Amino acid sequence: MNDTLLPKPKPLASSTDPSPDRPPHSSCPSSLAGVCDALASKHPHSFYRLCLAVLCERWAAFMLISTAAVMLCERYGFTSAVSLRWLGIASAAYYVGSLPGGYLLDRSTSSRRGIGIGSLFLLLGYITLSLPYQAALYVAFALLFVGHSLYKPSTQRILASLYATGDSKLEGAQVLLHMMVNIGAVGGSLLAGSLAKYAGWNVTYGCAALMMSLAGVATWPSQHQRDSPNSPSLILAEQSQFPALLPIPNSTRIIAGLTLAMFLFTLCTAQAEGALLLWSRDRIDRFVLGFEVPIAWFLAFPAVLVLLLAPIQIALLPRLKRIIGTSRLIALGLVAAALCFAVLLPTTLWPQRVSMVWLAASLSFFVLAELLIAPLGLALLIRSTPHRFVGVITGLWYGAGALGYFVGGEVGTLWSRWPTQRVLILLSALPTVGAVVLATLTRQREVRDNPTGQHPNHTESTPKPTA
Repeated sequence: MNDTLLPKPKPLASSTDPSPDRPPHSSCPSSLAGVCDALASKHPHSFYRLCLAVLCERWAAFMLISTAAVMLCERYGFTSAVSLRWLGIASAAYYVGSLPGGYLLDRSTSSRRGIGIGSLFLLLGYITLSLPYQAALYVAFALLFVGHSLYKPSTQRILASLYATGDSKLEGAQVLLHMMVNIGAVGGSLLAGSLAKYAGWNVTYGCAALMMSLAGVATWPSQHQRDSPNSPSLILAEQSQFPALLPIPNSTRIIAGLTLAMFLFTLCTAQAEGALLLWSRDRIDRFVLGFEVPIAWFLAFPAVLVLLLAPIQIALLPRLKRIIGTSRLIALGLVAAALCFAVLLPTTLWPQRVSMVWLAASLSFFVLAELLIAPLGLALLIRSTPHRFVGVITGLWYGAGALGYFVGGEVGTLWSRWPTQRVLILLSALPTVGAVVLATLTRQREVRDNPTGQHPNHTESTPKPTA
């Protein structure tokens, strides 16, 4: 059966491609050239189908993520500390499952099979979670574990197969895919907050199952694609004939630094998705004109902000990569993650509830960290990895996220045992140290990202300058 999400890769850049010093011609205004370029038809059709599938899957996921901490407390009677630890372990398990999942996918010629099986397990998990029994909770989380173990590395393996190794367009594709993730996060968080309050938990997670079924439909092959004579093995064989366009020096050090960045970022994400939500329930004045803002809506705010800032990021990304470098941008993302918690330190001076502006400022820094770390880090990781190891290295990336979520769950328990000020100082210090380590590991990298994706030894036949 044809792997519908693995089309033939695009041809390599030729010697007539624009050089890194000359921006490509565009019919759009220069300020929007990056956005127009990223949204142009240069991306394969299968990429947009993948975007739709990821949007629906993340919509379903955030219907659970935005309500999980409160659900465990109110639906099953867990304490806040136990709920946060439970969520940390569950999130870590979902991510660490990407290691064996990626290993299995690297030995399969069909990524569609992996994403299809993953979608099925996720669908069954959300259906089971909608049942009003505590035993169903554990069965549901086991099903979700298997589903995420296959789904996460499958999406990145599919994405890597759509572009030749080292193609700098991959960063733009990752940013666009990240926009789809955040559209799903906005929709899922807003819908879950309303449904949990007015319709109950059963309806909330039943709706999540419906969105997951749409994700499965998005990756299902059409009749024309099923009848295609090209087999997945042939497509992958053609892909393997393309050499790496941009060998990255110090790849091992870069992968190690990116793994550390992912660990620290997910540690901070665990706080934003759990401890900060419970903290906002107790310390934030959530009433606006007599309306109490649901806690789950606070997770929609970062996603909305990502959608607003992502086009600007796409427009500025080529210039920022040339001037600063991708690895340093990721290090700046860790600094932003530290500021996410440092900005909340003044709130510890007042015993009464504080304005939502403080939480908005904190989540704004978190969004900046997310934009710099999540898409750029994964794109640089894939570009630094031979195609045959993409599944395993992607699993390593998510494995670092698993450890981050696990440690984040343990740190989450400190909010109820330590003074809030001490926890915030700890969470501000860890990403700051990580930024220094990442900058140190990658400081010897002298080759900046090449916007054209050309091999660094490639030379253009340019006229000699005249006297």
